[in-house]
Amino acid sequence: MKETAAAATEATNKLARRAQLEIKESRLQARVRREKTAIGEAIYPLLASGDLQIDLAEVQTALARIEVLNEQLAENAAELDALATAPPGKPPLGGG
Repeated sequence: MKETAAAATEATNKLARRAQLEIKESRLQARVRREKTAIGEAIYPLLASGDLQIDLAEVQTALARIEVLNEQLAENAAELDALATAPPGKPPLGGG
């Protein structure tokens, strides 16, 4: 009986330690992602302006995707503006 209780306690402690380590790992991964994001935000303007050249295909693909997304953002902003300025009872042109 004593051995079973000790084994159960050991198993519980092991599970608790595992949970703590998994939480710590998750937090550390989140911190790494934030740091990588900070690097990207610092470097992106240089890449977009052409002041920094990187010949990696992945970077060029990401820059092209960002350009498309920025165009979509501009279109969305224009539609929002049209909605805000449309007279009551008259729908704005365009739409989604």
